[in-house]
Amino acid sequence: MKKRDRRKRQTITAKAASKLASTETSKELVRPLRLYAIWTLSALCAFVVSVLGIWSLSAPSQTAIKTANPRLRATQPKESVLPTFADLTMMTEEELSKQDIALLNLRATDGLPGTENVNVAQLLAQLDGWAKKVRIDTDRNLYQFLQKPNEFNNSEAYFRMLMLVTVLQQDFGVHYNLERVNDIDFTKSQDLFLHGIVGSSNGGTCVSMPVLYTAVARRLGYPVYLVNAKEHLFCRWDKSGERVNVEGTNRGMNSFADDHYMSWPHPIAQHEVDAGLYLKSLSNAESFAAFLTARGHCLEDSGNRSDAAVSYSLAVKHYPHPMYRGFLSRLVRPKTIDDFPELLAQQERLRQKRDLQFNQFGSPTPNPTASFGFGNPITPGNPNHDLFNHFTPPSFSSFPNGVSGR
Repeated sequence: MKKRDRRKRQTITAKAASKLASTETSKELVRPLRLYAIWTLSALCAFVVSVLGIWSLSAPSQTAIKTANPRLRATQPKESVLPTFADLTMMTEEELSKQDIALLNLRATDGLPGTENVNVAQLLAQLDGWAKKVRIDTDRNLYQFLQKPNEFNNSEAYFRMLMLVTVLQQDFGVHYNLERVNDIDFTKSQDLFLHGIVGSSNGGTCVSMPVLYTAVARRLGYPVYLVNAKEHLFCRWDKSGERVNVEGTNRGMNSFADDHYMSWPHPIAQHEVDAGLYLKSLSNAESFAAFLTARGHCLEDSGNRSDAAVSYSLAVKHYPHPMYRGFLSRLVRPKTIDDFPELLAQQERLRQKRDLQFNQFGSPTPNPTASFGFGNPITPGNPNHDLFNHFTPPSFSSFPNGVSGR
């Protein structure tokens, strides 16, 4: 029995060994087949990708068909589908409220010096890209406000505007044009409008930089508006009683209360604020009027007074501000002798020549304050030397009937 059991175990062991050997042999045969299949599949995928790439490069007509889709045009506006400057000037206040404030600003540059190569659609798309970057960085750093709100005036609006100004300045190089600090030049449209900041290294001023911050903020859904002080512009977060004034012309951001602007840069009277002339959040129509006024300044200082008067009149149409009326009346008022300095100089030379002639004959020196030439007739200082007053008419009171000869 023991021998029989030993033989059985040896038989089983031999069978197991033969089965294991056959399994190893099959694995060795299958392994190269698997490698071959993987290599073949990889080569096939590479071939398919290359074919698709060649097809996409050789089929531009398909891309043209896609971009011709009106839905795609809505996300990528072209110059031809945007409202023109003439279209905007004829819009009502309600229609202007639906327009992009950046579009209103850029369209106001139509025909100005230095705007020959401005592509409005391209600049608007660039602003969209800037706004996306601001949104990403703001969301990524929001934890700072949530953890330490007291460092941001306990205001999420303050934090969001601070992030906006910081990203635009640090990531996209937005800065103030230092050449305009002591040398104001309204002939350079780049200092007055967005095209000097977006897509340009020129830099901006207090006329254009608040417009940039407002345009980007509105792309993020922020309730931000332009605000006018005397000869100054800034922007403001204004919603549900929370107002955050934003000054971003220096490096970083400052926020001042309205009282700061009552004395800077020029004093503002309280009755002017009560009348809504200053320190109010401007609507799109009122903002467009400010852009038209800047356009008028550029045209006027460039020597185009007629078109400047048109711009001022359009500004008055959209926002009848007394300051805008003053700019207009300055151009259309009747001309006086003070508008002709050469004639004034000629008058002075004639006056000096006349005084010299009188002195040669020993006549008294005429009154130097009397006008001459185009003004009133001469009124000599001594009436006895007045050739027109040497005849003294008789007094009617010496005659009985009050009339001489009766």
